Amino acid sequence: MADSKLAGIVVIARHGDRSGFYQDPTTYAASNTVVTPLGTVQEVQLGRTLRSIYLDDTSPTAIDGINAALVNTSQIKVRADAGDEGGVIFDSSIALLQGLYPPSPAQVTTLSNGTTVTSPMGGYQYVPGKLSFSVSYPDTNNLPQSKA
Repeated sequence: MADSKLAGIVVIARHGDRSGFYQDPTTYAASNTVVTPLGTVQEVQLGRTLRSIYLDDTSPTAIDGINAALVNTSQIKVRADAGDEGGVIFDSSIALLQGLYPPSPAQVTTLSNGTTVTSPMGGYQYVPGKLSFSVSYPDTNNLPQSKA
């Protein structure tokens, strides 16, 4: 097992702290709520923790071959529930991703006139995500199985 390498992970996270959530007892309609500053901090910290465990080359649990410096959209997929809560889960996923892939001065593009432009906020890395309007779970049937 010493030669085994981690091929990938599936993270299932809900949201950080949010403002009051209320549900109508008759219709079950959810109230609109937002992630609080504390919730944003919690999610960024979670992203940093995941980064140290799975993206740091010195970690024994680093994902083999993943680009830890710059987002490679062929290596990461994000899906967030758009639920009835006003985007709390999606907003939390954005904060988590800010911790997972922090700004990098290497996040640049060169225009056709030769001008080099660094992404805003010191190299903000945008990780595109999909909003899901119904609960769906990742297909884990084709993942490598442990032989423990």
